[in-house]
Parts: sequence; structure tokens; C-alpha cells
Amino acid sequence: MPKTNQIGFLPQDAKHFVWTVEELQSPHAAFAIHRADESLVFRGFTAAPADQRASAGEFVTVGDFSQLRAPGTYRVVVNGVSSHPFVIGETVYRPLLRDAVRAFRLIRANTAIDDPVTKVHHAAGHLRDGALPVDGVTRDLSGGWYNAGDFGKWVHMAALSVSHMMWLYELRPQAAFALKLDVPSTPGLPDLLAEARWGLDFMLRMQNADGSVLHKVDAEPNLPWGVLPADDTTERHAMPAGSWDVAVFVGAMVQAAGVFKPFDPAFAERCRAAALKAWTWLQAHPAVENNDPYYAGSDIAPKWLWALGAMASWDSSLLSRAAQEFDARGVVPSSWMTPQILGALTLARGPAGKARDVAIAKIAAAADTVMAQSATDAYGCNGDPAMYFWGGVENALNAANTCFMAHALGAGAKYPDGGTRVLDYVLGHNALGRAFVTGHGTVRVEHPWHWIYRDQAIAIPGWAVGGPNHATQGADQPLKILIASGTPAAKCYLDQCDSGSWASNEGQTSENAALLFAVGMRAA
Repeated sequence: MPKTNQIGFLPQDAKHFVWTVEELQSPHAAFAIHRADESLVFRGFTAAPADQRASAGEFVTVGDFSQLRAPGTYRVVVNGVSSHPFVIGETVYRPLLRDAVRAFRLIRANTAIDDPVTKVHHAAGHLRDGALPVDGVTRDLSGGWYNAGDFGKWVHMAALSVSHMMWLYELRPQAAFALKLDVPSTPGLPDLLAEARWGLDFMLRMQNADGSVLHKVDAEPNLPWGVLPADDTTERHAMPAGSWDVAVFVGAMVQAAGVFKPFDPAFAERCRAAALKAWTWLQAHPAVENNDPYYAGSDIAPKWLWALGAMASWDSSLLSRAAQEFDARGVVPSSWMTPQILGALTLARGPAGKARDVAIAKIAAAADTVMAQSATDAYGCNGDPAMYFWGGVENALNAANTCFMAHALGAGAKYPDGGTRVLDYVLGHNALGRAFVTGHGTVRVEHPWHWIYRDQAIAIPGWAVGGPNHATQGADQPLKILIASGTPAAKCYLDQCDSGSWASNEGQTSENAALLFAVGMRAA
């Protein structure tokens, strides 16, 4: 079957599909594009076959139908075999954007959910989060989002999530204002920023009086499974502060102080004061580590760079330092380990000067790397089998976003096609012919490894999962069996929940934030 983006394309986007062939010497394949009414609208021939055995175990050939721009619903037909339907149109990404943001609403912690759209319904859970002991004093640590398949709440994941929501608002305000989630609205706030505010409120509660910021709230090492939040009686606690939590807190709060000032000056001032207090603590404690077994890592520099880039937008005396540090270290696509591109993005939208020039150049260089890697793969992601690891779909989304950021900064007209090519991979243009999100695409994720699906049999729409994972370290048993059977790296994925493929089928908030940003940048 021809494999392509199952959601669709903007009219001006590059458009491709992949067709599997038997050998490298196979001839070019003739293809046709048909409308839903079977009328023929386009003919072409695929390119020379490519060897994808290293990553996907296939020989493939790619078809290009970028010249087709007329709105409509279509299918690719090769040798009498049809692709799944897809749409060409200006609004093709808006439904997925809506659901990707709405998914955050449905995973809010410590609150009852009764959603008439998805039928997700449960009582408020973990109410003791509102009075957890921290250094002998009870604190209200309620709010935020349940991060992944379980009930943990992390500051660094919330910071990444709220920042991507706010950056979408800053770079594509028309998309943010047009977004309606069919939920009770917050007067005066776009629904996108109302969701970001939920995460920011939780982060503010996690800040200590000295400016430091607690790392997380969860029940480590006991991770409950198979119960709704209200039925979970596992003892929960807060993990002490680490420097990376404080650094990402600074980055998100500096951004929030600017974004929310026109809507709620008092809240913006709270964010400003919290950022300054956290920055002061960070200068005195630059390398305090935490011992989280799930999000481990001692490299604080990328998180610190986010904070530095953000603070330099307030303190011009930091601009030369920021220019020097970003010039020396560069940026890579964002992740929970490497969020420095968010600090570079702040500098890139700041006053003219060396810091701005360096930031734009480094983001463009990172986007160039993404495009070079994408070019090694007929599917547009990465031809290196080692790149199919836990959270590979999130990695792809962040790679796409690097290109979209570069374009938003005016770095070049080539970048939207580069980002869209990687986004296409996530949405069905991959070796499995599957959209790695719930609720969208013909062949999509149906059984995410997530507590809502496990307990209510509802795959909330717009939730991205980890995707193909060829790494045995940390893998679940079903995935280990699939890997051991010789399955190619790009096909090591299981759409399973109850039998437990968390290593390929679990998502997390930072990933969904990357998804909403990616489709939001294409939805405007």
C-alpha cells in the first residue's frame, strides 16, 4: 500500500508517498491521484528505488505529487493499490491541533473530569497533593498534568509543555485565538493560554521560599497501574529541588511574564518575581542534581542555557554572555534533556545585535542538520537505525519544530518543507503506514499505554506515543520479543496497552506539547 501522511497537506506543501518494491533495480512505478469520487487528477512516476534495509528492511521508491494543490480528499493509487485517504486544504491540521491541546485538559491532575466529547469521566484524585509535607510543612502541590501513562507530575515536563503552548501563541497568535476546545472558557484568555496557565499555576506552587523549585510529585518507587486517580491510595511525596528544575522554571516564567501581561498583569508580575527569585538561587546553586530514576541526567548546561537566554531578554548585561555561550555550545532540537533552543528562540526575537544573530544562526544550523538527516530516509525521518529509541516520535516532532522555528525567524524559505517532511513521518508516512497519534488517520494508535485507556477504554484523541523503539534497554517484554525476532528498527512498535508496550506506546506531556506546536505552526 502507498504510505503517506494520512491527515493531509497544506496546498503549498511538498507532498510525497512511499511505495515498497522488491529490489533495488525495480523500475520506476507509475502512480495516479484520485479524488474521493474516483476522478483522476494527477499522474506521475516514482523516483529511483532506495535501499531502506538498514532501518526498515525494505527497498522503496518515493512519489512526488507536490504540484497538486487543489483542495479535496484524495488517494494515491499504484498498481491498482490505493493509499488511505488524505486531505489537501488550508485547515487540514486544525482538528489535530484542537485535540492535541484538548488532551492536556483531559489529563489535568487533582480535578474531576466530565467530558461530554470523549466521555472521559472520573472523580478528582490524589487530593492529598493539596497538603503534602515538604520539610515538615504541608504545602499545596495540586494541579498540573499527569505526565505520561502513570500519575507522576514533573516540573521540567510542565515547563516544556507551557513554553510550547506560549511559543505557539507568540509565533502564530491567529491560530491560538481561533482555537476553541469546547470546554468551560476562562474569560479574557484564549483557550490555549488558559491551559498553559493551569501548568504555570502548578509550577508556582512547586517553588520554595528560597527560590528553588521542587522536582516532582509522585509515588516513586511505587507506580500504580489499573486504577483511576480517585482510587489510588499509594503514598505520594515531593522530590527536592535540583538546578535543572530551577533553570527550566526560570525560562518558562520569564516567558509567561511577557505573554500574560496583556491579559492578567497581576499574574504576570507573580511570574516575573518567581523567575527573579529562581534565577538568584540558580546563580548560587548551579549544579545541584536530583536522583530521579526516570528522568536522570547530570548535564545541567542545556537547561541553564534556556534560563540564560530568557533572562538576557530582561537584563542587557547578560546579552554578551549569552551570545558567547550559545556560540560555543549551539542548539539541538528540544527535549527534556536539551531545551536550550527555547532560550535561543527568546534571544532570536530580541533586540538586534550579536546575541540575536548568534541565536538565529544556531537555530538555522540545527534545522539544517535535521534536513540533512531527513534526506537519508525515504520516509523523511532518519535513515540511521540507532535513532529508533524510546520516544523517537517526540524526537521527530522536535526536529520538525526546529525547522518551523528557523522559518519563523526568517532564516530561510526551505525550512517549512523540511519540517513538514518530518511531521509527515509522524502522521503516517513511515514504514508501518501508521499515524503515531490517537484519533487521527485511518491506521492510527488505538491502544495507547495510558491510564485513561487502561481504566476507561478511551483513547483520548490527539495523544502522541513514543513510536518505534529498537533499544532493548528499558524495553517491555513484548517489545523485546519483537526486537529479538529480527524486526527492523523502524518497525519495532506495538499498539498495546494491557499487555504492556510502554517502551513503544507511551506518550508524555513534553511530546504532546511538541505535537501541538508542530501542527499549530501548520494550522495558521
